Amino acid sequence: MSIRIFIYDDSADRRDSLKALLSLNDAYKVVGEAANCKNTIRDIETFNPDLILMDINMPEVDGLEGLKVIKASHPSVKVLMQTAYDDSEKIFTSIKNGASGYIL
Repeated sequence: MSIRIFIYDDSADRRDSLKALLSLNDAYKVVGEAANCKNTIRDIETFNPDLILMDINMPEVDGLEGLKVIKASHPSVKVLMQTAYDDSEKIFTSIKNGASGYIL
């Protein structure tokens, strides 16, 4: 059985890179992706991920807001935050709001 992963990232290139990397291991299956958290509840209910890789900085609805929605509606889904910036405040806020960890 594989871990079902959904990717939220506004960079299509980064999403493609993550999908390529994860596809190298049969234990992981990328089930979906989105450029922001505008439809987070629908995405989770449609794709039923075990784990979400979540970019913090995205347009419209960012990762911090998406994390709050996910944890309020589907608290068992694990969320790993990703950021290209060493922003301690946003990382701390992510962990405080229920993220399982972060990737810098």
